Amino acid sequence: MVRHARSRLATFLVTVDFFSCGEFYASETYTIDASNWYRAELAALECSGASIYDDPRIPDLSRRARARATDCA
Repeated sequence: MVRHARSRLATFLVTVDFFSCGEFYASETYTIDASNWYRAELAALECSGASIYDDPRIPDLSRRARARATDCA
């Protein structure tokens, strides 16, 4: 029998910054449960697609995600 190791999930606060033509214009913070900061940032970037700041009329839209853990290991 093969047992799969389960990754312990941690809670991260991920801030997604929105930019237009390289200029910051908004940010949102998401609470994400993930196995590591990288996966938390990816999940938050995916969530940010439903943000009011994700508007196709915004020129050269880009985002940056920054995660920080809220759990102590």
